[in-house]
Amino acid sequence: MNNKKIAVIVPAYNEEVLIEKTLNSIPTYVDKIIVINDASKDKTLEIVENLQKNNTKIQILNKEKNSGVGQALIDGYEYAYLEGYDIGVVMPGDAQALPQDFERLIMPVVNENADYAKGNRLNYYDVQNIMPKHRFIGNTLLTLLTKFASGYYHIMDPQMGYTALNLKILPKLEISKLIKRYGYPGHLLYMLNLCDAKVIDVDVMPHYAEEKSGIKLITFIPKLIYLLIRLFFSRVFKKLIKKNLSPAGLSYFFSFIVLFFPIPFTASRAISTYVNNSYVTELNLIALSMSLVLFFLFFFFGILFDVQENKDLIGE
Repeated sequence: MNNKKIAVIVPAYNEEVLIEKTLNSIPTYVDKIIVINDASKDKTLEIVENLQKNNTKIQILNKEKNSGVGQALIDGYEYAYLEGYDIGVVMPGDAQALPQDFERLIMPVVNENADYAKGNRLNYYDVQNIMPKHRFIGNTLLTLLTKFASGYYHIMDPQMGYTALNLKILPKLEISKLIKRYGYPGHLLYMLNLCDAKVIDVDVMPHYAEEKSGIKLITFIPKLIYLLIRLFFSRVFKKLIKKNLSPAGLSYFFSFIVLFFPIPFTASRAISTYVNNSYVTELNLIALSMSLVLFFLFFFFGILFDVQENKDLIGE
């Protein structure tokens, strides 16, 4: 398409029910289909090998030990890049990525209007009735946190695994450092921002059928929230302070100073005074209030500057 060689990367772990449906849904103009069998214990490998007999585009990367979907993407991207493909499209092996959205997803990257395009299910008019309620609520929360962590304030539905990447920027990403298991979508967006890649959301239809998620939300959500907070601080210090010393970086930096020093000090003094004397002095209340006001002011201006500084990274 437009003289671009397209490789589809399909991470697959125990996908015997849906892997055939996934591979058969891939458009015929795709040049290569890279299936990463992540040490599946079911018939996933057998099914793909049978399909490979009639489809020479299929290449199997078979892993002896389960390494996680993040590592599967690393292997798929690196293979596609080394083999000279221009665009790496990720379609999970659970058939959630619908083929009718394929061309619309990849066109911003094909036309070089974006370096990375990702599906967005949250704009679909009936999404609340299609997407399971717990996923919709969790995805909405993670969307907000991922905006801060990545710097891409225009993106939504960060957990959507249907994506297209311009493989030319792969060396800049240091893709080998991508988180190996759950949490990789936010981490990849963070890495893209550090190298000033243009990212675009493409509306796609949400689809849930036979697939069953192996994610345990009770443990997954807290771990992911911690990761995204850590990525936010890392992005601020690496890009907005160390690299550019931008207005956003300075505003965030002063807000962090207030958050980690005056606020804990004045709060602990207020609590200690109240416990010992059953009251809090006016001076202590004023100091605590001023600290909170300063934090919110600095952080608010940090966000405003951050959004402004990242506006050029919105794909078209």
